[in-house]
Formats: sequence, C-alpha cells, structure tokens
Amino acid sequence: MNQTELIERLLSMTREIEQAASLADWPEAARLTEARSPLLMSLSADQEPAALEMIRRIQAIDEALLADAETTQNELHIEFEAAMGRTKAAGEYQRIARL
Repeated sequence: MNQTELIERLLSMTREIEQAASLADWPEAARLTEARSPLLMSLSADQEPAALEMIRRIQAIDEALLADAETTQNELHIEFEAAMGRTKAAGEYQRIARL
C-alpha cells in the first residue's frame, strides 16, 4: 500500500471511529482506534500537499472525538455518582424500615 492509499485508509477508519462514537459505541471506537494505530505509525514524514490535507482532517476529527469522549466520560461519572447516592439512600431506607 503506497502512502496515498494508506492515508485514504486512515481517513476512512477515522470516519468509522467517528460513526461509532456518534452512536456511543465506545468499545467499537476503541477497537477501531487500536486497529488504526499501527497504520498511523507507518506514515512517512514526506507527504504530498493533498495527503497533508487528509492528515489534517484526521487530526481535526480526532480532536473532536477526544473532546466528545471526555464530555461523555464526565457525564457518565456524574450519572454513576448519582446512582451510587440513590443506592445508598435505598439501603439506608431498608435499614431503617427493618427497625
């Protein structure tokens, strides 16, 4: 696979990652990211201007995905803490109800 084909494949995989993230399928996004990683590492430093533009698109998508993942993680953490609080309250209610 030449560098142009490689970059086109990387962009395609990045869009697949973006699609998985938009569906909140984070395990699939992680799997695709892991599969994409060795391909990223095989990029050469010298690239044509069109290839550099595709690389910039990949970087922009990755940046947006990282921000989305961080937001999602924070939201899930807040939901988890709230659920733990409700669980604790239910347990306390059961404890008092048994008295």
